[in-house]
Amino acid sequence: QLNSLGKIRGYFETCYFNYPMGFMGQVERITKDTICFKRIFVSGMYSDGTMFDGKEDHVWLGKKGFENLKPGDCVSFSAEVYRYVKTGNGKQIDYSLRNPEGIKRIESYELPSDRDLMLQEIDMIICESCFLYDNCNRVVCMMNPHQRKQMRQQMLAVLESSKKDGE
Repeated sequence: QLNSLGKIRGYFETCYFNYPMGFMGQVERITKDTICFKRIFVSGMYSDGTMFDGKEDHVWLGKKGFENLKPGDCVSFSAEVYRYVKTGNGKQIDYSLRNPEGIKRIESYELPSDRDLMLQEIDMIICESCFLYDNCNRVVCMMNPHQRKQMRQQMLAVLESSKKDGE
């Protein structure tokens, strides 16, 4: 488990412990038995009914169900998220997809940017830590709009600077 720390597919893990709602992917490469998605957009739901979105990059899946695709094609599908032990540079726990169903070719879609995903997480943190949380309906924010905007910008600046420092 320690070898896996910070190296797992976080949104697949979130789906594993909650409810995956669906996936959308863009085909990057196809081999004899496998298909590689350049990115997979993840949509899911926490057990309290709150929705989340994310993305995973460079995901390999078995080719079953994806036989008629070519690089650049985009598809939507549902699949089972599973946990496995990855070997190579020591053993690591990771998550992936299997048993895809309901595969549909879709038009090219726009994947949310990393910034959009950060803002989604920031909004969730602000909401959960708000002093009005117990009196809120989670639809219309009761916080002072100026204060919320300022807090959102500050948190985004911290995340973006830490991301630059980590590169």
